[in-house]
Amino acid sequence: MIKRNDNITIIGSGLVGMTLALILSRHKINVTILEKNSKENLIKLKDSRTSAVSQGSKRILKEIGIWEKIRKKAQSIKKIIVTEGNSPDGIKFDSELLQEGPLGFIVKNEFLKKTFYKEVLNSNYINFIDNLSIKDLIRKDSYVLIKSSKGNLQTKLVVGADGRYSYVRYLADIKNFFYDYKQTAFVFNINHKKNHNSVALEKFFPSGPLALLPMKEKNGKCSSVVWTLENSKIEKFSNKKYFYEAFKTKYANAFGEIEKISTPTIYNLNIFSCYEYFKDRVVLIGDACQAIHPIAGQGLNLGLRDSNELASSILYGHSLGFESSNSTILRNFAQKRFIDKNLLIKSTHGLNKLFSNNSFIIGKLRENGLRIFNESNFLKKQSMLFAMGLWTFDF
Repeated sequence: MIKRNDNITIIGSGLVGMTLALILSRHKINVTILEKNSKENLIKLKDSRTSAVSQGSKRILKEIGIWEKIRKKAQSIKKIIVTEGNSPDGIKFDSELLQEGPLGFIVKNEFLKKTFYKEVLNSNYINFIDNLSIKDLIRKDSYVLIKSSKGNLQTKLVVGADGRYSYVRYLADIKNFFYDYKQTAFVFNINHKKNHNSVALEKFFPSGPLALLPMKEKNGKCSSVVWTLENSKIEKFSNKKYFYEAFKTKYANAFGEIEKISTPTIYNLNIFSCYEYFKDRVVLIGDACQAIHPIAGQGLNLGLRDSNELASSILYGHSLGFESSNSTILRNFAQKRFIDKNLLIKSTHGLNKLFSNNSFIIGKLRENGLRIFNESNFLKKQSMLFAMGLWTFDF
């Protein structure tokens, strides 16, 4: 049975929560992670999906010693081409325009998560408690009492990193904006005849966007696909033949003939965005605080920046003699993350609404907008810096 006092307790062992724990552990700060799944199941995880890691996120992972362990299996993205449907025209983002390295990287979730778990479990500063369910959070003046299926734990600061449907968010009574896109994402991998040459494609159709993301496997002849469709139209896609033919039309032999297609994983798409990031010794990071549309593949990167900034705020506070849950520390974290979070939430929300539209007039405006945007190196540079997580938001 748990009966202990801790300074910082992270609930949820996703990539965002583990990143925070690893950053703090590098500074010899003890952290406890509470996880509902067992260590054995986490290490045996099977997941064919991929994660997009931005250039900025790569630099965060490098600081905690993770990047060197995943670098060889990370596929770089050197160019991103955004088009209206299968139009030959669009916006071409080229990493050479900035000279900051690749725009990002695609890494298989299974490998990424297992690498993180091993690093966390080997740390002398991270106490990992698995097979545990949270029952309640009792906030006191000087601590939080976490009631769980394995007993009670007293902590100064609770970090909710338990995902899109966060129970910590509910227990902390932190209000959020919610919107159902009435869209479904089909996520799968394809093998294709031609090499992707480190190019990612984002095709916008009125029925929803289609992203093709380069993978390391098959010597560059494999891509991860995120295909978004309106809920009202997906029933007929349960037919495998119909699904394959419809996808082939949208794919339009982008990287040559399809040689293999994996079974899709299906997700309903919605957005959660909290009105406040902390409350009474509880702070939220990652999808627990904001879960966005996958249209730009930025959800993980936004969460990693949360972890990095929260750790920086805690470390700065400690240098001044404040405890981790001090409201000044948490307010500093919230202020530093406000612009980044809101810009990305609103831009992905707006992009999806703008492109998921059958209007002829709006279609023409989009077409002209893409052309004008592509002709401006300034606009492209600023967009790339933002997407790469290299913009600074200090004020």
